[in-house]
Amino acid sequence: MSERYCILCVDDDVRCLEARAALLEEEGYSVTAVSCPLRALEFDATKFHLAVLDFAMPVLNGFQLLLRLRAAHASFPIVLLSGMSRDVPNDMRRVFSSCLDKGEPIDLLLNTIRSFLTLRPAPLECRAMGRDAHPCIEGMDPSKLETREASIASSWAL
Repeated sequence: MSERYCILCVDDDVRCLEARAALLEEEGYSVTAVSCPLRALEFDATKFHLAVLDFAMPVLNGFQLLLRLRAAHASFPIVLLSGMSRDVPNDMRRVFSSCLDKGEPIDLLLNTIRSFLTLRPAPLECRAMGRDAHPCIEGMDPSKLETREASIASSWAL
């Protein structure tokens, strides 16, 4: 079943990202792994069945990325997997499908992914989109994103 599902993984910690992508691929999933949240927005969000996002990343945090993915018509479950997920405010945690800590057993992540994907109809096709484990664009001004993020957040009625 899992070989037909596409998972988007976004984490600025390249070592963790590559390890997670390899593990998910061993489980039979097709994984698109990117280390820059802006790069994740370049993919067609409708092609994924689930996303696993870190929270603390440069340029866009996991919450801001979630809002942008939703604005791009991503209707799949989005899991927060972060070393600081317990520190994320409840109003932000609520919009994620699930919130997990990186220090928890990996089986918890795998079971969470399985539980969400078994609730979804089987996809017709999933094409691997690759990996882009490169540092995020440096020098980008995140303050320019704030107005857009506030607009998206208000449309989600947080």
